[in-house]
Amino acid sequence: MNNIILAFSVVFPLMLMMLVGYGLRKRNITDTHSLNVMNKLVFRVFLPLLLFLNIYSLDPKEALNQENVKLLIMTAISVLATVILSHIVLSKTVKDKKKCSVMIQGIFRSNLVLFGIPIATSIYGENRIGIVSLLAAFIVPLFNILAVTVLELYRGSKVKLKSVLFSILKNPLILASAFAFLLIILRIQLPDILLSSITSMSKVATPLAFVILGGTFQFDRLAVNTKHLIVVVLSKLILLPAIVFAIALLLGFRNEALVALIGAFASPTAVSSFTMALEMEADGELAGQIVVLTSIACILTIFLWVLILRTMKFI
Repeated sequence: MNNIILAFSVVFPLMLMMLVGYGLRKRNITDTHSLNVMNKLVFRVFLPLLLFLNIYSLDPKEALNQENVKLLIMTAISVLATVILSHIVLSKTVKDKKKCSVMIQGIFRSNLVLFGIPIATSIYGENRIGIVSLLAAFIVPLFNILAVTVLELYRGSKVKLKSVLFSILKNPLILASAFAFLLIILRIQLPDILLSSITSMSKVATPLAFVILGGTFQFDRLAVNTKHLIVVVLSKLILLPAIVFAIALLLGFRNEALVALIGAFASPTAVSSFTMALEMEADGELAGQIVVLTSIACILTIFLWVLILRTMKFI
C-alpha cells in the first residue's frame, strides 16, 4: 500500500497541474497565443534557471564519478540504439517520410528536464536529484543533434554541421548547463542574494510548464493518425523503458540512477519536438499529437513504472 501511495504521490501533482492548464484553456482564460508566449518564457528562462541551479549545486568530486560516467555512457548508447532500430523498423513500415521522421523523434526524444526533476524530487527530495540534472545536461544536446539529423535526412537534405552546432549552442538549457559547469570548474561562488533570486524564479518552472502543457491538449483530429500514435505511445512509454530498465538493472544501477532513467526514457516526448518538426517541414500535426498523447498516457505508465521498481526495491 505504501508503494502505491508513493507512486500516486509522484504522478498526482503532475496530473493536477495539467488538468488545471486544460481547464483554463476550456474556460478561455488562456488561448493559443498566451500559451505560446508563456511556453517561450518557461523554456528560455525558468527551466534553464532550474537546470542551472541543480547542476551548480552538484559536488564536483561526485558529479563525474565512475558510476555516473557509466550511467551517461549507457544512456547515450541506449538513445543511439533506439534511433537506429526505430529507423530500421519504421522506414520499412511507414511509407510517408514526414510521418516516419516524426515517429522516430517521438520515440527517442524525452521531456527529461520537465518530468525527471519533479519525479526525483517527489521520491528522494531536492538534495538527491543531482544525477537527473547531470544526465539532462548531457542528454539534451544529444537529443538535439539526433533530432536535427533524423528530420534532415528524411526531408532529403544533407545534414549541415554548422546549423546543427548553432541550434545546439543557442539552446537555453545547454547554455545554462555549460555556464553552471564553468562556475563549478572555476570554483566561482555566486553571492547568496543572487542565488536566492535564482532559486525563487526556478520554482516557477515546473508548475507553469505543466499548466501550459495541459493547456495545449487538443483531442480533435487524433483519429487521423491513430495507428501511428499507438505505435509511438507503446514504444515510447512501455517497450523502450522496459528494455532500458532491464539493462540498467543488470548493470547494477539502483535508486537515483534508475529514477533519472525514468525521466530519460519513460517520460513523454519533448514539447520542443513539435516546434522542430514544423520548422523542418515534417508532419507537424502528428508531432503535436504525439506530445499530447504521450503526456496524457505517461500519467498511468510512470505511476506503474514507479510502483513496479519501488515494489521490487530497486528505487
